[in-house]
Amino acid sequence: QSSPSEEDSELITPSEPFPTYQTYAFQTEIKRGRFSIVRQCREKVTGKTLAAKIIPYWQEDKQTVLLEYLVLRKLHHTNIAQLKGAYISPRHLVLIQEMCVGPELLHSLALRTSYSEVEVRDYLWQILSATEYLHAHNILHLDVRSENIIITEPNLLKLLDFGNAQFYTQDKVIIMDKYMDYVETMAPELLTEQGALPQTDIWSVGITAFIMLSANYPVSSDIPCEFLRVARKGKVKLTRCYAGLSGGAVSFLQSTLCANPWGRPSASECLQSPWLQETGLDNRQQAPVTFSTTKLRNFLTEREKKRGLLCSKYGLMVAQ
Repeated sequence: QSSPSEEDSELITPSEPFPTYQTYAFQTEIKRGRFSIVRQCREKVTGKTLAAKIIPYWQEDKQTVLLEYLVLRKLHHTNIAQLKGAYISPRHLVLIQEMCVGPELLHSLALRTSYSEVEVRDYLWQILSATEYLHAHNILHLDVRSENIIITEPNLLKLLDFGNAQFYTQDKVIIMDKYMDYVETMAPELLTEQGALPQTDIWSVGITAFIMLSANYPVSSDIPCEFLRVARKGKVKLTRCYAGLSGGAVSFLQSTLCANPWGRPSASECLQSPWLQETGLDNRQQAPVTFSTTKLRNFLTEREKKRGLLCSKYGLMVAQ
């Protein structure tokens, strides 16, 4: 297992009170991704458990890899995993972050026997709060999906993995050609030359909401051109959703999954929607409609298979 060498590590600014490599004891591997390894680490002075994301890089990729650090150091939000420190060696960038322990978003629902629209709404509120904060800082996450969202106790949501994040300006075209592995969750504008916008993250939130409310994708196709053809029609198949959804939930899905990015609401507008503003139960509903998790568990089994195939394709070990 590769780990940065102590003697060559260089502290990234701000120079103090940022830690050095010797500040931490590296422990077990938590997760292995396509571009990084996450290991548990302990801060030697305090004994505090943290997570170390270790990103190998070649010299020519250094600026691209550093972007994740430059983004994270600006962020302080309840629903975003907090950066605690960082340093760089000639071959690795190491990001020390708060340890977020818990299941991924969809798994946290699948662990129950059933769940309701109210619970989905609560998670969406937290995702959108984080997204609104990012967009206010001119940052696009560009990888908002269940695998990058952890639910810690008690039901606190944390958005992780800023490896795709970009600083956004209106005159900048952000092309995402190297992230075609999750076509079924990609916004239509990423499959054309239009590039990413703040509304691209809103599409991802809409897809995540759709999956939570249906245990299905709104468009089923792993083939980019076929997916784009269907997505461009702008017809979200709400018949795939669970029976008994409220009008507010349906409106939310239709607006966030609008094929034209300019037709989607901003994160702030989503948070202002009557559906997300509601507390508890709607007056007209005597009891919440609940959704059995059997279908969601089957959906996740299939999704995990695809993830396993991707890991094989890129020669990665899948962390157990």
